[in-house]
Amino acid sequence: MVEAFLSITMKIFQRIFFFSFILLSFIFAEDEEVTSFEDYTESEDVTILEGFSVETDEEIASKAQTKKMESAFSIDAQEIQNSSKTISKAINSSSGVKVRKSGGMGSDGKINIRGMEGKNIKVLVNGIPVDAQGNLGLDDIPMEQIASIEVYKGYIPARFATDGAGGAINVITQKHAANSVNAAYSFSSYNTHKASVSASHTIDSLVNGSSLEIGFSGYFNHSDNDYEFTSPYMKSSTGNDTSVIRDHDRYTSYNVQAFANWMNFWLDQISIGTSFGANEKEVQGTEYRILHAQSEGQHWGSNIALSKKDFFLRNLNFDNNFSFRFAKNKITDTSKIHCRGWTICDTTSKNVGELTAMGLPKLRTVEIHEFNDALNFKYEFFNHHTFFWNTLYRFHKESPEDRFGSESVGFNTAGYPGESNSITTGLSLENKFWNDKIQNLIGVKFYYLKSKISSPATSVLNAAEMESNVYKNWSYDESILYQIFEPLAVKASYQHAVRLPTPDELFGDGIQVRAATNLKPEEADNFNVGFSLDWMQVPLITRFRFDGDVFHSYYKNRIHYLSSSQMAVPYTNMEPIRGWGYEGDIKLDVNEWILLGTNFTFQDLRNVNYIAKQGIPENAIMPNIPRFYMNYLAEFHTGDLIRSGDFLKVWWNANYTAEYYYGWKISSRQNRKIDASFTQDIGMEYSIWENKLAWSFEVDNLLDSKSYDNYGESKPGRTFATKIRYSFR
Repeated sequence: MVEAFLSITMKIFQRIFFFSFILLSFIFAEDEEVTSFEDYTESEDVTILEGFSVETDEEIASKAQTKKMESAFSIDAQEIQNSSKTISKAINSSSGVKVRKSGGMGSDGKINIRGMEGKNIKVLVNGIPVDAQGNLGLDDIPMEQIASIEVYKGYIPARFATDGAGGAINVITQKHAANSVNAAYSFSSYNTHKASVSASHTIDSLVNGSSLEIGFSGYFNHSDNDYEFTSPYMKSSTGNDTSVIRDHDRYTSYNVQAFANWMNFWLDQISIGTSFGANEKEVQGTEYRILHAQSEGQHWGSNIALSKKDFFLRNLNFDNNFSFRFAKNKITDTSKIHCRGWTICDTTSKNVGELTAMGLPKLRTVEIHEFNDALNFKYEFFNHHTFFWNTLYRFHKESPEDRFGSESVGFNTAGYPGESNSITTGLSLENKFWNDKIQNLIGVKFYYLKSKISSPATSVLNAAEMESNVYKNWSYDESILYQIFEPLAVKASYQHAVRLPTPDELFGDGIQVRAATNLKPEEADNFNVGFSLDWMQVPLITRFRFDGDVFHSYYKNRIHYLSSSQMAVPYTNMEPIRGWGYEGDIKLDVNEWILLGTNFTFQDLRNVNYIAKQGIPENAIMPNIPRFYMNYLAEFHTGDLIRSGDFLKVWWNANYTAEYYYGWKISSRQNRKIDASFTQDIGMEYSIWENKLAWSFEVDNLLDSKSYDNYGESKPGRTFATKIRYSFR
């Protein structure tokens, strides 16, 4: 009764605060919009720093319209580069997107877009799949080294030569000004440290007026991740979930890279780069305590990129990016301690290894070799009519080894070698008519994957055999946008999408995951209809923006892993899944100081057929996927507060997630649910010297509320973070 009263009181308080904020803002309404330091400098006639933009206003507007047509949402990372936010935190505040992590820094995370998640969502950096760029964690990339983040929902443009069934996240890195040094350091709860540095220097007047830019960048991340969490796998005497401290979840990573860009020779740019990085991660138990197991990895990489406009033909642009990567990943699990639950641990010699119930030891090392080549052509054959051809070739080879584990148990525990060759090539055509009032984009992609996998032996008398599988498939898409009149546009898109099996799904890990030699590619038919409204000079306010969509998906051959503590099992394909939902995003620029916003998402995913193996009835709601959630934003910003050229931003963010099902919804009496949550974050940023020096302070989960991402594992409670950033130009 008390909890219900507090919940109602909180909701009433939120609405009173929200509408009072709007009402007070109306009183001070102005005619100009300022949401970032860059907007402030424009409105106050302060000189814009060089290097902030390399595109014309017309090109930027054109790209923005194309993103709308593709159901894309863009986040300007420069607006949040002074904060301690990560990429996950930034995209988690947009509609239709949930980032669900199983721990703190360095933990596994799943990006959920419109109900599709995990490997269904492709993560790209500058248009190249992130799994082709080393052991790169999404949140390892420093925000101050990012220009923008593009979120594609239920649609992956053909110009990204990659597969994927649910959407994509494209991170575009920052191009810093010439002859500059940028550094940042942040400290937050649980002994979390993040540091980054980048520098560049340009040498002008070389051969034929060419120039050479050289530079380097690097980052370092560390966190103990020792927060208290509630585990659904451990029950108290009353049957409730219990809370324990994550005592074995420490994470450290670093990366350094150097580059040289030779510009304006015959080619517009020739880029050469090299990088080295490493990470260490303790393995945290959730079902039972793990004391010693850990993973570590190192990777070396190099790349060369070429680009040229008017490549033999006028308006034909060419670029090619070739990269090589060698990685060495290791899992160490040789302890003789094996815990059952959180307090009872067994030290008998037969229990060697903590990661499996059978006690299989593991000292597994995997060497990975990868080659990637991305080739892109863009040809504007008529004004506002552009043709794209994009191709990505990938070679991946894995060589696992575990002599310690194999000798201990008498059979191969490392898994068997495997390799894959894949080509994804896409053609797309963009047309704009009637002064860009009608925009159309149509595309097609072809996928080819050949994998060679050592299938596990069926008995001790038979040796493993090499199997070769070939996957061929097509995807196609169509999207259109019609600008009815200046503020209002309607849009629609359809894509038949394909996702190919990944190396870890095909090859397995030798212990819990067996090789899956007969996996089928995933396929999805995604529909989207929506409209956007961008209304300037609304009475009493500066700007009103709304973007809304209704979507539907039919998804088959979903690649799924059903874990088993008793035996190794492979990935398998599931029965079809059908989903639909709606989402909306509202932004209100009240005046030059105040920005308000909210967005909402509803999504409903159900299996189409009866699943006999698991006893799941037809039309059952999928488990562990939020069905309804909302985000809220209130921001105040102003400049020249204390001295000329300074900038202050104070903000409040909140997220509400309704309760959802822990397992498949089989009965209306099913009471195993993941509780609803409401969290609030606050923060402030202050910069001086035209944003050269900035400081921020943030509090996440201000009221220390319980919230959940992955089943019933609770997220960190109240946390604090502070950051300082300096830019010398």
